[in-house]
Amino acid sequence: MVHRAVVYSRVSTDAQERDGTSLDTQERACLEHAKGWLVVAQLRDTASGASLDRPGIERLRQLLRQGAVDVVVAYAVDRLSRNQNHIGILFDEVEQTGAKLEFVTENFEASATGRFILAARAFIGEVEREKIAERTMRGKAERARSGKLPQGTGRGCYGYVYNKGTGQRDLVSAEAIVVRLIFAEFCAKASCHGIATRLNQEGVPAFGGGLWHPLTIRRMLQNETYTGRTIYRRTRVENVRDLQTSKRKRRVIELPQKEWIDVPGATPKIIDLITFDRAQAILSDPARRLQGQPTRRYRLRGHLRCLTCGTPMVGQTLGSGRYRYYRCRRSYAGRLEGKCPSKYVKVDVLEQTVLEQIAQLLSDPRRILSEAQRLNQQGVDQSRLCEVNGELKQIEVKQRRLAKLYLEGSIPEDILSFESRPLAQRRERLESELKDLLQSPKRGLNPGDLEENLPVVAARLRKWVLDATDEDLDLILKALSVQIKASQEEVHIEGIVPILPEEDQYLVTIVQTSGCMFKSNQKLESVPFRITAQLTKV
Repeated sequence: MVHRAVVYSRVSTDAQERDGTSLDTQERACLEHAKGWLVVAQLRDTASGASLDRPGIERLRQLLRQGAVDVVVAYAVDRLSRNQNHIGILFDEVEQTGAKLEFVTENFEASATGRFILAARAFIGEVEREKIAERTMRGKAERARSGKLPQGTGRGCYGYVYNKGTGQRDLVSAEAIVVRLIFAEFCAKASCHGIATRLNQEGVPAFGGGLWHPLTIRRMLQNETYTGRTIYRRTRVENVRDLQTSKRKRRVIELPQKEWIDVPGATPKIIDLITFDRAQAILSDPARRLQGQPTRRYRLRGHLRCLTCGTPMVGQTLGSGRYRYYRCRRSYAGRLEGKCPSKYVKVDVLEQTVLEQIAQLLSDPRRILSEAQRLNQQGVDQSRLCEVNGELKQIEVKQRRLAKLYLEGSIPEDILSFESRPLAQRRERLESELKDLLQSPKRGLNPGDLEENLPVVAARLRKWVLDATDEDLDLILKALSVQIKASQEEVHIEGIVPILPEEDQYLVTIVQTSGCMFKSNQKLESVPFRITAQLTKV
């Protein structure tokens, strides 16, 4: 029997990856070690060995779970991981699938002694990693105290250019003039949006040659570097696990002031401290923070998108507050992908239509019963499957477009993050729905149980929806996972209606106590709904 082998190689830095020597050397030695075996995959990572969040190691674990691997070949234990706990996890996963670990430079027996040696070597690797990290941080601190920037990497700071020879920043005269202009106009009561619009109209390129955005202006106004002060160790970045999604996320923590290190003379001054302090006072003014906040409640915010382009819609008042509308965020000039041609939608008309449609849905059990029967008969909703796949392709195109614009320098990193976040969230939701659609249902919904319980809930909910307070409407929209797309002519509403088990007779109680359709550790059955309604012109 020919063994199926996977070769795994890892280096820690981009420089090693570009050079290729270390990866090529490891891989060549592993392939030589695997002679006579069928190599089904050659996996590479360029990342620290302190984490298991690596594409190559994730692919390796996936192959192990699929039973596609008999032998995992790596150059050495520390190439697999420098964390002894992670080594133990990987060792157990390999053992559970009936595979085995092979290392080019080391030989371990499948015994208690071998396990001990394996754990000991992993521990040594982890200690070495900690020593490397400590030496690196100590070196950066000494570099900062000597008046040099701790590291000359990253995108830099608008108004300056990094001088590799001196280890300090040099002034860019043309950009420094723009920085002074931004602070002067802001202190003269100009808005961040107004400053960004003016700079774009005058053709002044932002950092990287792209467009100016209000968020970029605000962050520049908050940047103390322009006063000539450079601080190292003001913040620390940690990777923590999100308890809801189980994914790792980046968290920035501000350190105590006693740990800060001033880097003397590293950055030339562009503005004086008085101007900077005045800008901070304006930014923190409570009256200013209230500007731009809606003077009235827009009840569908957070659930409403433009039917034309899919961008979130926001509230807008005209005529000194007499007329209220929802409008697409891109319905004005200056957005990244151009102006959206959609029209303003009257708040009262849209909100009343949505309330009536949801109330009608919940008060008509026949619609839910019909949908449940249809799902039981056909198994997979092919129409919805096509819709989800189509929207996923559109999101992928948008994400690639944003990545291209960022790599070309057309947009800054903060705008990339701002635009990418809702796309990633929508993609995650669609991928989850796609997975549910493709899975064969474990058991069908019982129309008999629905017919018995749903009318009681529907009657109670109808009155609640039509008379809903702002707080109640928020709970309803969240409980039904409502997503709304609207234009001046029509509205599309989609979501899910939970199906109640016998012990939970009233959805109202569930919604009011938990704000969603999940109770503690219990997941309810649900039926999707999609509604299209015409908006009455007033």
